[in-house]
Amino acid sequence: MQAKTVLSVLLIIFGTSFQSCKRNNPIVPRSDLDIPKIEEILNGNDQNLINLLNRVRGSVGRRGSGSKTIWSRKNDYGLGLYISANHVYNITGWNSRNAQFFDLSSENLGIFETSQIPPINGSIALGNTLIADFPFIHFDISSGATNTTILPAEDFYLGIIDNQRTPQGPFPKYPELVKTSEPLQLYDPEHRTTATQTWNIAVAGEKVIGVGYPQDNTNYPNGAVAYGKILSDTEATQVIQKLKIAGDTEGDIPYNSSAEFLIEAHAITGMSGGGVFNADGQLLGIMVRGSDKENAPKIIRAVKISHIKSTMIEFYNSLSETDKSRIRPFISGEL
Repeated sequence: MQAKTVLSVLLIIFGTSFQSCKRNNPIVPRSDLDIPKIEEILNGNDQNLINLLNRVRGSVGRRGSGSKTIWSRKNDYGLGLYISANHVYNITGWNSRNAQFFDLSSENLGIFETSQIPPINGSIALGNTLIADFPFIHFDISSGATNTTILPAEDFYLGIIDNQRTPQGPFPKYPELVKTSEPLQLYDPEHRTTATQTWNIAVAGEKVIGVGYPQDNTNYPNGAVAYGKILSDTEATQVIQKLKIAGDTEGDIPYNSSAEFLIEAHAITGMSGGGVFNADGQLLGIMVRGSDKENAPKIIRAVKISHIKSTMIEFYNSLSETDKSRIRPFISGEL
């Protein structure tokens, strides 16, 4: 499939128009190179799009073969509370499929390898610096779920990022226990992650951007941007039926309006876990799945942040007071 040159695609955001090209599944390898690269947008002429991308891109980074999105720094320590997809982590890596948290004051599941966020100076190049990444809470995962079949309603977990950093090099190499003495240093020029409301509800018809890091590091070393319209529940149900008729795997997964929203957009393998943002830079959800058949409607499935938050609060409320005290400091600002 021949890719169109991104610079020839008209990019005009919010109130104008955007011509989307070929689209595909964020978790199915493809060779399409027509999705905009972060640097192409930043070097373009659409100042509204440039401003929005700069507002949010510092809180999206790499996590293994996928992406992760810092939801908030509104906690007792000012550390990064991030969201990524269970299939990005690899669900077989959890020692239980039952919801669980890890006591970061005594348990050290932290990694450096493949964990990166943009430099605090705003450079688009991630460079060779790795940052400490601590899985924190995962929620119930169905017994039969695999990395490719897990449903959006279960395909997310929470983690913590602190200021421990190290150059890339021989591994294994692991951070110390999470450091809570200093707020996370992050490229966040408009303080999105400490705003009064870091997230919002996805609105049908709203145009949004999704930011993530494709596995195709050669062509997308600095990340990529998906752009599209949020479908209404009616439109989403209809498109799922069309996907089924077309023989696309996504057609076999019913649309779950309480947990997900669908975007008419294009993404690339590795962008799973990347954030979806509205025109105000508020986080709406994370990308997890999408269609891949050439003759099928092209969509991205995103887990709603509202679903993630309600799941987190339900889990928190189920804990003993002792256990609540262990996780409260890391999620306090979003409770």
